[in-house]
Amino acid sequence: MMTRNAAMTAAGLAAFGSAITSALVIWLLLARPLDVVDAVSGHELGGLTRLAFATLQDLFLRLLDLL
Repeated sequence: MMTRNAAMTAAGLAAFGSAITSALVIWLLLARPLDVVDAVSGHELGGLTRLAFATLQDLFLRLLDLL
């Protein structure tokens, strides 16, 4: 029973991570489409990752300003 709970927890975390990643990519496509196209056309996963983390940082800083 414990193994089943661990497997369900791992599957839930993977699903959550996948949902967050896809939402971030959609957000980037809407907010900064040219940057995403440049990163994808150059096959630069690192550039897309940096863009995603920069966008998340900007989002968190804006949320902190509201508090």
